[in-house]
This record gives sequence, structure tokens and C-alpha cells, in this order.
Amino acid sequence: MKKKLIIIVPTAAVIALVVLMFAGLSSKDNGAVPSPLIGKPVPNFSLTSVWSDKEALDNVIFPGEVSLLNVWASWCSVCKTEHAFLLKLAKEKEMRLIGLNYRDDRQRAQEVLTSSGNPYQEVIFDPNGQLALDLGVIGTPETYLLDQNGTILFSYTGALNETIWAENFEPLINRLVTE
Repeated sequence: MKKKLIIIVPTAAVIALVVLMFAGLSSKDNGAVPSPLIGKPVPNFSLTSVWSDKEALDNVIFPGEVSLLNVWASWCSVCKTEHAFLLKLAKEKEMRLIGLNYRDDRQRAQEVLTSSGNPYQEVIFDPNGQLALDLGVIGTPETYLLDQNGTILFSYTGALNETIWAENFEPLINRLVTE
């Protein structure tokens, strides 16, 4: 009897853990992140473009129009699944997208954008992750909705798609446009 318990108890624990993991992955949690930066401007930074270590970028790139700041990396498999939607978003919605390339290799990031297409108007290169840390990024991809003044209105962790866009981003953007 003891031998059966030694096998049954760990097996049951593993099965329960797997069930809980799948339940968490398939939950309806929308990935909205209650960031402490909501209502505040993007933290000050001075970094370079992913395209050139001589092209300086700072907070000046944000004000002017509603924008998305999308944190991504060439090593991020979830970012790759999101990429097609970002290309579509940039083209069909004429959405201003700023990329934040997080803890990546510049050449690999350039290769991804060259081979897969570049949805971004600007791509900030953050090799040490300092700006991402200042933003409170918890994982890639992560996307921030910014108003015309560069103020963070909403943040989402996970890959964007049609449903997430329609449920979370479009209502906020429509409200900004009508105000």
C-alpha cells in the first residue's frame, strides 16, 4: 500500500499542477497591467535607434499624436506571433507605433525588422533594459497606449491581436479622438 501511495501522490500533484497551469493560460484575464505610471509621461531617457548608434532618441518622439509604445525583442517568441498584427495595425489603422527593443542584439533586431517587416516609425534600442525597467516592464511583448502629450493611458502585457485591440485599445483611442 505504501508503494502505491508513493507513486499516486506525486502523480496526482503533477496532474493538478498541469491542470492549474492550463487553466491560467486559457483564462479570460486580458493582460491589462495596473501600472503605477498610468496618467504619467514616459520616463525620461536618452537612447539610440536600433538602426544607428549615432541617432539619439529621447522623450521628444512621443508628443504630437496618439501612439503605441511596443516593447519587443528578437529573442521573444511571443513577439513573433504579435508581429503580423502590428504590421496590419500600422497599415490599416494608420497607428503610430514606436518600438522599444528590449535587451537585444542590435544586428539581430535589425535582421528581424528587415526580413519580417517593420511596423514602427521609430525603434528605440534599450540593450540594458533601463527604459523598460523605468516603465515597469514585466515581460515581452508589452504595449503602452500614449496620448498626444506622451502620457501613458493604458498598458497591456502579452501579444496584441484583433480581439485585444477591439476590447482594450479602440475604446480608449476613440474617446481620445472625440474629446
